[in-house]
Amino acid sequence: MPTLKKLTIFSISLVACFFIGIAIDLACGPEPDPYDYYASFFHNTIQDNQGYKPFYFNGLLYLNDDNNPADEGDINSKEWALYLGKGVLTKDVRLAMYDLPHKADSALLLNYLKSGGRLPDSLRKNTFLRAMVSGRHNNALQYYRFAKSSEPLVNQFYGDRWNPKQPDPGLLIDKEKQALQKAAAEKDSFIKLRYYYQAQRFMRYAGKPADANAIYDKYIANVKSKSHVMGWALSLRAGGEKDHAKSAFLFSKVFANYPERRIQAFHDFNNINEKPQNILKYAKTGEEKAFVYAIKGFHVPRVSLSALENIYRCQPKSPLIKVLLVREINKIEESYLSAKRNKTAVQDPYSYLQPYIGEDSTVKKQRAYIPKLKVFCRRLTTTQPVLANLSLAYLSWIQEDNTGGFKALAAIDSIRLGMHLDDQKQMIKLLLLSQKITKLDTVNEQELVPLLTWLNKKVQYEARTIKIRDDYWWAGYGERKYSASCRDFYSMVLAPVYLRQKDTAMAALVMLKSKLTITPADPQYRQMALGFNLPDFLQRKMHSYVVLKLIGLSKSGSKTAYLKLLTSDIDRDVTYNLYDLLGTTYLREHRYNAAVRAFKNIPEKKLKRVPHDWNAEMYSNPFLDRLHDYPKKYDSVAARGYTKLQFAKRMARLQSLIQTDPKNAARYYYTLATGLYSTSFYSNAWYYISYSNSSYDRDRMPTEYYDADFLTTNNAEKYFLKARALPGTNNEFKAKCTFMAAKCRQKRISLDFDDSNGYNHARRKLAREKYAKEITRNPYFTDLQKKYNGTAFYKVAVNECSYFRDFIGGKKK
Repeated sequence: MPTLKKLTIFSISLVACFFIGIAIDLACGPEPDPYDYYASFFHNTIQDNQGYKPFYFNGLLYLNDDNNPADEGDINSKEWALYLGKGVLTKDVRLAMYDLPHKADSALLLNYLKSGGRLPDSLRKNTFLRAMVSGRHNNALQYYRFAKSSEPLVNQFYGDRWNPKQPDPGLLIDKEKQALQKAAAEKDSFIKLRYYYQAQRFMRYAGKPADANAIYDKYIANVKSKSHVMGWALSLRAGGEKDHAKSAFLFSKVFANYPERRIQAFHDFNNINEKPQNILKYAKTGEEKAFVYAIKGFHVPRVSLSALENIYRCQPKSPLIKVLLVREINKIEESYLSAKRNKTAVQDPYSYLQPYIGEDSTVKKQRAYIPKLKVFCRRLTTTQPVLANLSLAYLSWIQEDNTGGFKALAAIDSIRLGMHLDDQKQMIKLLLLSQKITKLDTVNEQELVPLLTWLNKKVQYEARTIKIRDDYWWAGYGERKYSASCRDFYSMVLAPVYLRQKDTAMAALVMLKSKLTITPADPQYRQMALGFNLPDFLQRKMHSYVVLKLIGLSKSGSKTAYLKLLTSDIDRDVTYNLYDLLGTTYLREHRYNAAVRAFKNIPEKKLKRVPHDWNAEMYSNPFLDRLHDYPKKYDSVAARGYTKLQFAKRMARLQSLIQTDPKNAARYYYTLATGLYSTSFYSNAWYYISYSNSSYDRDRMPTEYYDADFLTTNNAEKYFLKARALPGTNNEFKAKCTFMAAKCRQKRISLDFDDSNGYNHARRKLAREKYAKEITRNPYFTDLQKKYNGTAFYKVAVNECSYFRDFIGGKKK
C-alpha cells in the first residue's frame, strides 16, 4: 500500500471515529446503513463491471467504497507469476511478497533468499520462493533482495505502524544510484523497468521531485510495456509535476488505466482543484477528455447534468455515462423519491428520516430536474439505447407517467439483455404495472403474480449468493439490492394502495411481507420477546378484528397464487408473533377472555420471553402496589413474573368477580386499576399492551387507540375512583385510591419543551416551572388533604411524594 494512502487512511479514520462518536452520542441510537438509507429501485449493479464502485452515489459517505476496484499486491503478484513461468502460483507470490509477518519476512531475506539456498520448512512448498532460489532466475532474485532491503527506506510504517520513521535523504540518494547502475546493466525488460521505478521512487521520497521526474521522463515514459509498474511510476510523475493542470491530467490517466490506484488518483486530481478547461489542453482523445469530466462529475454531490453532457459530446458511447447517469438517478431517489414515498408510506423502513412535511427547496429542485434529465436520456437513445430507455422508463414512473414508462420499455423489447439489465427492466415493469392499477382486487392482483414471483426469486438468489459480512452492523439490505427493493415495494408502493382502499388486513399482510424479506442472522433475533420484531404499523395500529383477518389470510387453505406469495415467509414462529399481537390487541380492548384464547396458541416457553433492559430481563408483577413509578420494579426470576396469558387470566377473573361478588367489588376494582396502570408507559408491565417504551412515546401526543391506558391512564383513574366510591371500605383504602387517581391524572400534564427551533435554556426553564405548577393543582391532592389527612396513608404520601408536599406547602402560604 503506498505510504501516502496509509497516512490518508490513518488520519481520516481518526477524524471519522471522532465525529461518528459525537453523532452516536447525540442521536442516542444506531446510525443508518450508509448503503441502505433511501428507497432505491434503480440499482448501481447494472454496471458492466464494478470498476467504479467507489464513485457510485452515496450521500452519507465521501466514497461509496474505500477499497480500490483492484488490489495492487494481487496485480504485482500476477505479473511476477507470469514472468517466472509455469508452475509459479500467484497466491504464493502474494504470500511471500506481501503477507508474511515482518519478522518472518526479515529472516527470509537475511538467511534464506540465496541462489541454491534452502528454504525454511514453513515455506518449502512456496512455488515463488522455490523459483527464486532455483538458480534459473538469479537476476530476479537479485532485484527482489534489493527491493525488499530498500523497503524500510521508503515505507515509514515498515515494521512498526505506530512509530513511523522519517526517510533518510542521503541513504535514498545512494540507493537511487545503485538502482540506476543495476538497471543499466540489466537486459531483462521486466526487471529493468522495476529498477528504474525504484530509482524514481527513491528520489521522490528523498524530497527531490525534479530528479524523480527526470528519471521517469528519460527511462520509463517511452517504455512499451503493459506492466502496472508504468502506472505506479506515472502516479509519482504526476505528483512531482509543478504545472497543476498537467499534474491533474496525469492523475486522470492513472485513474483511467490503473484501478489499483484509482481512489488515490481521484483524491490527488481533486485536491489540485484545477479548472477543467486548463486540464483539457493536455487531452488528445475523446476518451481522455471523458475521464477528466467524469472525475469532476464524481465529486459533485448535487444533481448536475454538466459531466454527462460534456462526456456525451466527446465520447457518446463512453461507459462512464452509465456510471454518472445512475448516480444522477440515485440522487433523485434520495432527495425526491424518498420524500415523495414517505408522504404516503405508513411503514417506513427508513424511520430515522424526517417525516414528510411538504416540498422543501431541495425536493422542488429535484422535481424540476427530472424533465431535464429525461431530455438528455432521449439524446442518449441513439448511442446507448438500453441504458437510455431504462432510465426514461424509471423517471417516467417517478413522474407517474405510466404511458411514457411503458413506451420506453417497449423500445428495447427486441434487444437481448444481460442479467443485470434485464432484472432492472423487470423491476421497472413491476413498478409501472402496480402504479397503473388504481384498485387492487383478485383480478388485477393476479396480474402482478409473474413479476412478484420474479422478485421473490431475486431475493432468494441474493440470499444464496451474497453473504452478509460478519462486521456488517445492519440487516444486510445494503448488500442485497433487490431484497431492499422488495422490502420497499411492499411497504412503500403496495401497502398505501390497500390503505387507500381501507383494506387494513391486506395492507398489514404486505407490510409483514416487507418486514420478512431478510430475517437477521443473529440468533438473538429469534429469541426476542414475541411481537417485537413485527412491523411498526402492526404493533401500533391494528385492532383485534384486523389481526384475526390477517391470521385467517395466512392460514387459509384455499389461497390464490398472489396470496401464496404474500404468505410464503410466514412460518410457525411468525404465526406465534401474530397470536401475540392478537392477544395484545385484546388486552388493549379489555377483552381478557378473548386474550386468554389467543395466548393459548403460543407455547409456554415462548410466552415467558420478555424484553431486555440491557442485560436484565423485564419480568413483571403487574399487581404490585407501588407509590413510586421510578425506578421501575422488574423481577429477576421468571417464576415471579406474570406472562401475558397469566395477566389476561387474572384480569378476566377480576372482571368476573366484580359481577359475582359485589361485596368485595371495591378491592377487585382497585386490583384491576393497578393492573391497568402497570401496563402504562410509566410502570413495569408496559410491554403487555405496547411494543415500545422510549422517550418518543413519553413526548408524543396520545394518538394510539390504546393510549387511554398506555399514556394518559384514564381507565386506571376511572377504576381507582370506582373503588373509592363503593361502600364497605375505610378511609385508609379511600386515601390510597385517591392518591393513585392523582398519579393517573398527573400523566395528562405534559412537560412541553418545544425545541422545534433549537435548544433554548430559558424556554425550558419556563416549561419546567409551568409543569411544577400544574402538578400541584391536581384536584385529587385537594381531596387527599381535606378528606383523608387523618389517615396513616396520608403521612406516607406526604413523606414519599414531593409534589404532594409542594402542594401542601403552597396551601400553607
